[in-house]
Amino acid sequence: MYISDSESPGPQFRRKAQVVILRPSQPYSYGNPDAEMRTSVYRPALAGLGQISPQSLASKLKHVAFFPHFVEVNRKEVSLKPSDMDPGIYDGPENYKIASGLQDCLKPVMVMQKNKFRHIKVALVDLTKNVMQPEFAGSFDHKQQVSVASIAKLASMLGAFQLRQDVWFLRGKGAKTLAELFDLVRQGLADSQLDPGGKVTPFTRGISLRAKLVLVKGNKFAFGKFTVPQLDNVFASDPLGSTQRIKFKSTGENGTELTRIVDGFNGHLVERAQQELNEALRARDKSRVETAKELVAQAKREFPEFRKKLEALGFWERMVISVGGDVPASNFATHTLVRDVGFPYIASTLFQSGLHDTNRGGGLWLGTDVAGGNWSGAPLGGGLLSGTAGSLAAFMTLLAQARLVSPIATVGMGSLMQKVPFTSNPGTGSWLQNGLRNLRDRGSLKTVLAKVGLDNRSHELALIERFVNLNGRKSVLLRYVAVGLQANNGGELEQLILELDKCILANNGLTAAQGGHP
Repeated sequence: MYISDSESPGPQFRRKAQVVILRPSQPYSYGNPDAEMRTSVYRPALAGLGQISPQSLASKLKHVAFFPHFVEVNRKEVSLKPSDMDPGIYDGPENYKIASGLQDCLKPVMVMQKNKFRHIKVALVDLTKNVMQPEFAGSFDHKQQVSVASIAKLASMLGAFQLRQDVWFLRGKGAKTLAELFDLVRQGLADSQLDPGGKVTPFTRGISLRAKLVLVKGNKFAFGKFTVPQLDNVFASDPLGSTQRIKFKSTGENGTELTRIVDGFNGHLVERAQQELNEALRARDKSRVETAKELVAQAKREFPEFRKKLEALGFWERMVISVGGDVPASNFATHTLVRDVGFPYIASTLFQSGLHDTNRGGGLWLGTDVAGGNWSGAPLGGGLLSGTAGSLAAFMTLLAQARLVSPIATVGMGSLMQKVPFTSNPGTGSWLQNGLRNLRDRGSLKTVLAKVGLDNRSHELALIERFVNLNGRKSVLLRYVAVGLQANNGGELEQLILELDKCILANNGLTAAQGGHP
């Protein structure tokens, strides 16, 4: 997948605890690149149509169900099912397809230097030869459901893009206004709650269906708050009220403006003003002290207002901050996304895409709004923010193949995760990127799409493209997905990626020295 072919000056980094914080080196636009008008002709999808209000839907929506989801496959809109979302790394219903050569290289990495990386859950996917024919390798525990911290926020992003795809699809039902279109969406959600009783259809291990209702070990899967998609908070239309062009709501703030809101929400503006005052006092500069005191007072007055400013942002801007990951602002932004998309919609998307598949140990899961609103851990075991290395590798491989929801959605999600050639959001950086910067020519990185997670451990997934220059005559573009979960700190991931990169080089007939390794 290509986000940009141009190189730009690297962003400046600021360290905070274990996480590298990115700050934009220059202002840039936060346009919504994936909100173009669709021209496909959509087919009827739902039956039993009628008007239903959000309040009425909330009273009906009590259990997790398979909602009507649609994806673009080979330029056709089809109903979402796991088989359509196979990135080419699955081996039957339970396993991952292991590439022997790549796996043979990974095995010694996991036990090198007295098991230095043994505790890290690793998945590695080589896409260099052909992005549609991936080669997979994983640590022995790549199917283990573990905490992934903020990486799980990607589930709310995916749910939002799936919701938009489903709204687009239903335009073909004949709705003439946005309000009528939203009625179609709500009716489909309400219809999913019908329970005919009787026959149960197995889905995956411990998960079955009765009609559209999801049963976990034979029982309905209930949820509490945040059940109904708040469509009016998520989408806007152009012209106003029509169904011609539907996009995420945007308030249009640029990078500089969003960074100020994030810094203000996180208290950084107060911290910086106080630091300036302390330095002025040490310098015994009366004029500077008076100015700094005014800055501190202003920052403290403004601090309570930044929560209001963040909540008033458009849905697109709140996704930018959520995926950016600079907490606590990212946590609050994620809370608003989950509120607007809803836990059941996110869960339905994860199940039907196969990104949470109990046959493969589980997968990507978001059961909290990360601001105190908890729903449920993974159905068969696992935390509120959890996943497997294998499932996250599948997520990024589908993204690289432009198959995650749709090609247009892929561009949008990729822009939110992009770190190289430039970052499109205020937030955290990438440990994997940092590690590769230690190579010759700073790794000759072309593209890095990444998301980090940090709790008492460090986690990251990334799609990496980098050039390997061969004696100045020609270059090879390496393209691969790397996932590392449960590292003791970010430094371990910076070291791990160098060893994984050597495996990718060897898998493509290149030496470590050719790849810029010392």
